Amino acid sequence: MKLSDMTDSGVWLSFKRGDKKAVSFIYREYYPVLLRYGLKFTHHSSLVEDTIQDLFAELIKNHKTVGDTDNILFYLLKSFRRKLFRKLEKAHRYDLTDVMTDDHPFEVVWSVEQDIIGNEENEHRSAMLLKALGTLTSRQKEAVYLRFTKELDYAVIAEIMNISIEACRNLISNAVSSMRRGVKRKD
Repeated sequence: MKLSDMTDSGVWLSFKRGDKKAVSFIYREYYPVLLRYGLKFTHHSSLVEDTIQDLFAELIKNHKTVGDTDNILFYLLKSFRRKLFRKLEKAHRYDLTDVMTDDHPFEVVWSVEQDIIGNEENEHRSAMLLKALGTLTSRQKEAVYLRFTKELDYAVIAEIMNISIEACRNLISNAVSSMRRGVKRKD
């Protein structure tokens, strides 16, 4: 059976057993996702790339003892975010106390923007949406990105962001409401 046809649990189990093809598959599949996610927090691409490399080196080294998961993306995002924040703090580029506030940087560039260039009406709507996004706090942007771009559920987002599920729902709900109000004002 091809790795791409397997469930996350099956791929992860193969990885834990030391299957080099599973390691390569996971790396190829999730490296771009982790890179884009890391660049939302910092523009230091070499730091983000180093963190991804460190994460995978640690996973490979400890492959027999890492925990089980049925959602590889969740496992990697949570581990990567924690590692990246530690590195940023160590490099004095980031204060970990900001993780629980709206003070940490999280920039969103929506790929939708490129898809609607050329259509004047859609460009106008896109501009309004981007302007509305610009009014969100960093935490709201991160939560909205994880929910609507990465299509993660509330429990996973809450775990990644180290907040309760209820706080996650409220954060996203408030962000969406704020964006709606911003777009309606512009119409």
